Amino acid sequence: MARWMRQVSMAFLLCLGAALILPLPVAAVTPELSSVRFNEDVNGDGRVSIMDVLCQLARLRSGSAAWTGDFNGDGVRSLADAIFLGRRINGGTVSQAEPTATSWRVVGPGGGGGQFLPTVNPADPDNVFERCDMTGAYVTYDNAKTWRMFNLRTIVLDFEFDPSDPNTVYAASGMLLRSRDKGLRWEIVYPDPADIIKEHMEGDHADYWVETAQGQPEGEQSTEVELVRVDPTNSNHLWIVHSAPWGASYYVLVSNDYGASWRRVVSDLGSPVIALFPGSWWGKPDEVLVVTQSQALLVSETSGQSTPVSLPLSSLDAADGGHDSQGTLLYVLGSNKVYRSADRGATWTSVTTSTLSGGTYNTLAVCEGKPDVVYLSCPDFPGGTFGIFRTSDRGAKWEWVYHSGWSGLVLNNLIDQGWLDAVYGPGWRGSALSIGVCASNSDIAYVTDYGGTIRTLDGGKTWNQVYSNTNADGTFSSRGLDVTGSYTLKFDPFDSLHIFAPTTDIGAFQSFDGGQSWQSGIKGVPGNWANTCYWMEFDPEVKGRAWSAWSYKHDLPRDKMFRNGFNDPAGGMMTTTDGGRTWTNASSGLPSTFVPTHFVVDLRTPAGNRTLYASGFRSGVYKSVNNGLTWQALPQVPGTNRNYWHLCLLPGGRLFALVVQDRQGSVITDGGLFRSEDSGATWTQVSLPEKVNFPNDLIYDPLNPDRLYLCAWPQMDVGEMVHGNWQVNNVGGGVLASDDGGLTWRRIFREDAHVYGAAVDPRDSNVIVINTFDNAAFRSEDRGATWTHIQGYNFKWGYRPIFDPVHPGMLYLTTFGGGNHYGPAKGDPAAFEDISNFQMRWYWGDQF
Repeated sequence: MARWMRQVSMAFLLCLGAALILPLPVAAVTPELSSVRFNEDVNGDGRVSIMDVLCQLARLRSGSAAWTGDFNGDGVRSLADAIFLGRRINGGTVSQAEPTATSWRVVGPGGGGGQFLPTVNPADPDNVFERCDMTGAYVTYDNAKTWRMFNLRTIVLDFEFDPSDPNTVYAASGMLLRSRDKGLRWEIVYPDPADIIKEHMEGDHADYWVETAQGQPEGEQSTEVELVRVDPTNSNHLWIVHSAPWGASYYVLVSNDYGASWRRVVSDLGSPVIALFPGSWWGKPDEVLVVTQSQALLVSETSGQSTPVSLPLSSLDAADGGHDSQGTLLYVLGSNKVYRSADRGATWTSVTTSTLSGGTYNTLAVCEGKPDVVYLSCPDFPGGTFGIFRTSDRGAKWEWVYHSGWSGLVLNNLIDQGWLDAVYGPGWRGSALSIGVCASNSDIAYVTDYGGTIRTLDGGKTWNQVYSNTNADGTFSSRGLDVTGSYTLKFDPFDSLHIFAPTTDIGAFQSFDGGQSWQSGIKGVPGNWANTCYWMEFDPEVKGRAWSAWSYKHDLPRDKMFRNGFNDPAGGMMTTTDGGRTWTNASSGLPSTFVPTHFVVDLRTPAGNRTLYASGFRSGVYKSVNNGLTWQALPQVPGTNRNYWHLCLLPGGRLFALVVQDRQGSVITDGGLFRSEDSGATWTQVSLPEKVNFPNDLIYDPLNPDRLYLCAWPQMDVGEMVHGNWQVNNVGGGVLASDDGGLTWRRIFREDAHVYGAAVDPRDSNVIVINTFDNAAFRSEDRGATWTHIQGYNFKWGYRPIFDPVHPGMLYLTTFGGGNHYGPAKGDPAAFEDISNFQMRWYWGDQF
């Protein structure tokens, strides 16, 4: 009873306080359909009213860490701020909030995709690195409260701290890079930047490698660094694992002068190296133990001799180890069994106890400074569960420290579950992909999975997610650890603060406060479609009306999704009358295997009875003449390729269909561009320049719809082998322009570029922006005659540019795996590259 009375009393005091501050009723200062955002809009509903005062008081009471609310500017959050806010609202002296126009940031809910390689600074556990499989890398300096995304040109394969210098960290990312300020700025260590001839970005994913001059220690003209190790007793003593492009063979190189020079100590290893153990652990600093997936070698740098070391298994999934006052302990994992060695591999002891019986295991991590402690990932355990085991006694005893079923937790020790568990459940994140244990504190461990990162600070007794903030109103905001991407962003024509983001892997998210916070947008979508929303459109004349395209198949049009078939297709169209808060099925007439990747709305048709066209990957183009209630198939385009990807409807009614290149095994079928003058009843192929076989995006100039811009993916033109490397050129990509509705084309951006999407500035049709998979976005102010690099945006796999319709001069750049970037459309001239000795000419020549 006392607790109930206290709650009632607090609610009464809140309302009474608001009434004393403001005379009631108080009209909203901003109209319902606000075109701007105000600093005083505390609850983010687009208005400024008494409700913001109540929200201010409620947040003050909750002590929300994600909220500032210092309205009187005294540096303290208190009741005085609520009083000051009320007076400001009552007096009509609200202030418009503008985005920062000098820097780039990422907006979204955080998390969402595969994360890997958590690496904790042993001298400063607040400093942690991670990477994703979508080319982004991340660092935190404040114990995972916030993360900074950075770009080292491609996917990072390894991080390594210098045990002798807490400020120095290395990264293997195609090259070997070093930072001496905990990851703020980086420099290329290997190869010598003076020897770099060219960056290569080739294939469907713009795969990255560096071409160098002859005479490099590895004896080839290319370099890919996959692993790095620093001698714990000597910062000048480094080892790296190098591979030829495409992983044909592996080598170990050593440097004794801080990376100034290198020599090879192991050659032609036939399988990837998974661990390097320094001889300093056992008093022989000129030795290194090299462990691959299939063998182990003890290598002497002095003699050059490699001595085989026995392994308890023929194939390994993971290897890790550590050293303390009692000596060196090594652990290996393979065939769901764990073994330990205390004599550098001379003998091995099984530590797969009965507790682990029947489970499958994919990775482990050892506390380097206390190797009695090991964390072990279990993707599947009898009874349909998964999680993390831990031992603190060298494997004599194991216990669950994180344990989950696919629909809910078994151990209820994940305290802050985050939006992934709230929206999709823990099964969506799945089991651990990697584990990182602090070398100086075995109680600190990070676990990454397919959706986020969780962390323990107490040896697994409790865990918390570290990728997203959960706000007091139930919305979410990113901490900077964003690992997903939106195919586009759509802005509600009746509420400028409402943004809808169709997204891969996590369905869709939407913001009702201009991008500050986000909530899921999948309510009503069938569970087997909710993985990916490919597109969404608002009806500009009917408030709340919108359509969306959904599918179980994600990441199209990347050929990894269909190169070996197109299994289990499913998807369909949805519609909403409340702006995307809830969705209903609008797929009558579509096949059950329909995978809609795009659609267009004919705005010439009556509101409430629109005509729509939808492209279905491997299916066809379908048409609805009744607002999406029912659909009918249109005739197929000429040819055999059915990879329908994108549509473009011009204001006069001309309809284009883009079909992307198909690949089945080694058989490639060209894509193409097709035109219909009769609403899809017939199609003719548009003639494109030679070798342009993968159109990806088509847009038009709204002031002159006959002016078209076509973005294209290049194909690899493989020549002869020179110095051990195939000579490869990217051809047929870039950007083409047409001034006659597609009858003729001219190239306006280089054909070796992987250009995903383009946008014309709605305020100035001379301005075009493009985004690429090649570590850069570009801007033209003369319709493509000349281009400038957009500085400050720094992500490899770029998707679609979108001009902010509310704030002139601001731009969104969506990405494939790095969230949605937001910043000045002309770039930030004060921005610096993450790599200080990088040169753009290595890929782009002297043009930029």
